[in-house]
Amino acid sequence: MRDSTLRGPTPGFGRRALFGTALLAAVPAAAQDYPTRPIRILVGFTAGGSADIMARDIGQQLSAAWGQPVVVENRSGANGTIATQAMIASPPDGYTLLMTVSSHVTNPRLYPGVDYDPVRDVSPVTLVASSPLVILAHPRFAAGDMKAAIGAARAKPGTVTYSSPGTGSVQHLSMELMNGLAGIGMVHVPYRGGANALTDLLSGQVQLSILSIVQALPLIRQGQVKALAVTTPARAASLPEVPTLEEAGVQGYDSSLWFALLAPPRTPAPIVHRLNAEVTRMIRTPEMQARLTAQGADPIGGTEEELASFLRAEDAKWAEVIRRANVRPE
Repeated sequence: MRDSTLRGPTPGFGRRALFGTALLAAVPAAAQDYPTRPIRILVGFTAGGSADIMARDIGQQLSAAWGQPVVVENRSGANGTIATQAMIASPPDGYTLLMTVSSHVTNPRLYPGVDYDPVRDVSPVTLVASSPLVILAHPRFAAGDMKAAIGAARAKPGTVTYSSPGTGSVQHLSMELMNGLAGIGMVHVPYRGGANALTDLLSGQVQLSILSIVQALPLIRQGQVKALAVTTPARAASLPEVPTLEEAGVQGYDSSLWFALLAPPRTPAPIVHRLNAEVTRMIRTPEMQARLTAQGADPIGGTEEELASFLRAEDAKWAEVIRRANVRPE
């Protein structure tokens, strides 16, 4: 298992370091004047998704505040790693940023050839938002709540099945985290995408599934599925009647789909701090909070140091889940 606290520099690190060293000579003037030209925000997923929408909202407000164009560039593919590696290889000058998601910390542990370190090879800017996932059951599933579902899995190992959008997805890993903490073995049935995973839940081919709240909410309201639990320590504002997994007896459980803004490694601290201050300010405005909430996300913000600490904790948590469950993408 790779340990990000002991691992040496990633391939290409030396070349980037030499380039970064040349730029550091101009740091004081660059930081004071920044930005003086257009900024790019890379997104590793297609247009229209949550990460893309958040990047465009932030880009519009940064452009209005600083008087410089902010362009969102979608570089989808390889579960977000194409955009991530492009950002890491960019000059550390604050003009190329990345809107990333939870898979940022799991991709290097899951996919051969993905060699970046999710903590050491980035400059954290701020944690933008997080969105709870919700565990759903087919209406005919005998268990009426999450405690009963866990009890059924414990009483008859290998009989309770759940669908996810794919092996190694945040949904899959979130259920494996629950399996480990609860000491049970619900059976994973992977699909290619959330739509297919949901279709087989609705048809009764699987008993449970796990989705984002945005995807699940209409189905819950229409009575097509039962919401058993949300995956965050606090109940979701949009589903206040649905208990958390901790309330169902899974102590220490915490998982979400999160969104963070990152800059290339060795971006000068004054530039990162300026980005952090402006983006955190806008996240906490009523307008942005309303837009994030409409996407089923909880606005966060916070300091660069808080995001760095969060990334370290997420990296360690999911590394252990992947190791224990022996997760290998198909």
